[in-house]
Amino acid sequence: MNEEEIHPWKWFGPDNSKTLIVGTFPTAKKNWHYDFFYPNIANLFWTVMSRVSGEDLKFFSGEEAVAERQNIVRKLKVTVTDMGYKIVRYDKSSLDEKLVPLEFMNILQILDENPTINKIIFTSSSGKVNAAKWFNNFLKQQNINHKFPNDKKPIRSVLHYKDKQIQLVILYSTSPRAAYRISINKLVEMYRNELMDRSEV
Repeated sequence: MNEEEIHPWKWFGPDNSKTLIVGTFPTAKKNWHYDFFYPNIANLFWTVMSRVSGEDLKFFSGEEAVAERQNIVRKLKVTVTDMGYKIVRYDKSSLDEKLVPLEFMNILQILDENPTINKIIFTSSSGKVNAAKWFNNFLKQQNINHKFPNDKKPIRSVLHYKDKQIQLVILYSTSPRAAYRISINKLVEMYRNELMDRSEV
């Protein structure tokens, strides 16, 4: 069984965002606890973001949870999005390898509309399907050639776009399946190192 899906939120962040965080695509709706990015509470993304921002998570469902998480990205001057805009999901699975992109999110449009963004963080690069690989595929469609170095995370590169140099960084995924690769404390430290100098925390 396969179903086509369009991204429910596109992207979200304050006008003064300094960093864009990019995943692949939201989890299957059966796993949602609220109507916003990373809606599966088993994913460590918001746990990491809350520790970096110093804002405790108090709500884990409903509109209060959404407002709480939107406040975190505002405080960190972060915009969140995913590489998939329209996808086919096989077997109602949340695994990235069960997703086939039909249309990518227009990352260049996000950069155009948010000129203060100077860094993009990708939350995954391992496996056959991941945010970094989809990003490179998107760039190819825009006649832009880019390749990440084969290195240990954090993996760094640069996107030359118009008159800017956008820093590109691949960090460890916050997904439950990737949690065994790195401790939560090291995960928080890694994200903090990339975000703290971009925030007022």
